[in-house]
Amino acid sequence: MSQGHGRKVAILSSVHLALDNRVFYREARTLARAGYDVTLIAVHDRDEVRDGVRIRALPRVARRRRPLLWRALAQMARATGADVFHFHDPELLLLSPWLRQATGRPTIYDIHEANADFIAVKEYIPVVARRPLAGLFRRLEPRLAAGESGLIFADEAIAADFASFAGPKATLFNFPGQPLIDAGASATAARREPIVLYLGGMERNRGAELMLDAFAQVVARMPAARLRLVGHFAPPGLEGEMRAEAARRGIGHAVEFVGRVPFDQVGAHLAAARVGWVTWGAATKNQKNIPTKLFEYMAYGLPVVSSDLPSTRPFVPPDVGLLAGADDAAGHAAALLRLLGDGVTAEALGAAGRRRVGEAWNWAAMEGRLLGVYAAVLEKGMRG
Repeated sequence: MSQGHGRKVAILSSVHLALDNRVFYREARTLARAGYDVTLIAVHDRDEVRDGVRIRALPRVARRRRPLLWRALAQMARATGADVFHFHDPELLLLSPWLRQATGRPTIYDIHEANADFIAVKEYIPVVARRPLAGLFRRLEPRLAAGESGLIFADEAIAADFASFAGPKATLFNFPGQPLIDAGASATAARREPIVLYLGGMERNRGAELMLDAFAQVVARMPAARLRLVGHFAPPGLEGEMRAEAARRGIGHAVEFVGRVPFDQVGAHLAAARVGWVTWGAATKNQKNIPTKLFEYMAYGLPVVSSDLPSTRPFVPPDVGLLAGADDAAGHAAALLRLLGDGVTAEALGAAGRRRVGEAWNWAAMEGRLLGVYAAVLEKGMRG
């Protein structure tokens, strides 16, 4: 896989951690392996070179202070002498026109979320302002993105919002990469302890209340069951609220709050669990965006219990996992109890999910799309 021929790429984010699983582990490493000279400018604790990617560190700052980073980010980006700039934050739509004008180089906007719908559930925005701001951004984002040289989407629902964009574009699902698939290849869920794993960020709209309601029902029937949450909380105070609620329900001993871990440590938690859980509620954003955790569970042979949403339904057929209503705590509890108590079914569902990931739902199937966008953007830039 070689097409970059040393052409320089600058990947930019003032929001994401440098070692984000999409930004670094999927896209940046793919580009480096393809022969591009990749510099990643993002939040990190030090400058370093990792897996052929040059990381330039930005400090972690409070959300309200992030605009103060943009000037430094722009200067660092320009100093790379990049042939193409690839950015991952909607707020950097304000910076990309300047980069194109100052350098004469193309820019690619990588859209991870249905951003307008995400604004509608952000708790740090006053409730009265969420809907107007979401509506404004829904109109503004496509207009700003129209000036980009290329677009990348994390799912088809996002892509549909930019259907009128005429330049190079592609949907890159957050499927797991081969290292994660290889690491999970020998894992056997049915022989593990009765641990239910929730992987990724937890928010109220992602089922915080339903999770504790359902798991209290599980523990009442299966006292040995344990729930492990691996990821951050938004807002941060939600973790304390959930700890207090778990204690109030008498299941504090059965719920483990691990917090955020580096992506290269996720496998240890996947290997320890028997069931993977997706508790997302029916917020509009959740009905569009696909939980990456689904495929990571499957890579490790975990059967899945998931909220039944338009975003999850295509990826959780009956031979891979069980679906329950997004507001049905009893339904989630029943599904968990079935898989925790029936090793034969759990093993069969987990094996089917692992096969799906190995055959189709993997990052190798996405690499050609990423490289195709780059080839088209750079070719168009040379003609221009």
